[in-house]
Amino acid sequence: MKLKTLITVPNQGWLHKFCVFALLRLQADNRVEKTLLLPTHKPYENSLNKIVIDFLNGNYDYWLSFDDDNPPQKNIIDLVFLDKDVIGCPTPVWANMKEGDRPWYFNAMDKVEGGWKPHEPCGGLQSVDTIGSGCFVVARHVIEYMRKQGIFFQRPIDKNGIVERGHDFEYFNQVKNFGYGVYAHYDYICSHFNEIDIIEVVSAFSAMRK
Repeated sequence: MKLKTLITVPNQGWLHKFCVFALLRLQADNRVEKTLLLPTHKPYENSLNKIVIDFLNGNYDYWLSFDDDNPPQKNIIDLVFLDKDVIGCPTPVWANMKEGDRPWYFNAMDKVEGGWKPHEPCGGLQSVDTIGSGCFVVARHVIEYMRKQGIFFQRPIDKNGIVERGHDFEYFNQVKNFGYGVYAHYDYICSHFNEIDIIEVVSAFSAMRK
């Protein structure tokens, strides 16, 4: 029997053309049974939590998701057959620059005192402490357990109402803390399309040279 998969692309009414190409590639893969959803709920975490309900009600085996500007470069259905709890597809994101930092990093992270650091080495399948939600594959038993624990996608805030970390790092780190395997597969990286002022790139590289 084929594995039953839910494929989602949370969006606000727009998908990058390469996300459409990625969807077409997934639709052509007959190794699994597929359902496609393109939810437009706001805010983003709300969309993910609504998808969780659809996923559980639909009796799916795996949830595959990527963002509307975050297309996987390879067929992420491959990752279902690795039989892991959670696999993230590393995505380059723009860094908040500090002196000596590089201007970008892959959003697969390890926990360190006071925060996070990008995981290294960036090759093959790697165990990590958390991943971003830009593109991921997660098994049903993980979603079921997290739901029973009352764990949702949400941004933790401090006493001043300031966001401490992203909903994705928080959620998948809790998955890790409950004993499940969280991985990043660097052979399945994603593109990430963002509008950017070139002066930001200039500033970033200037900071690196100081």
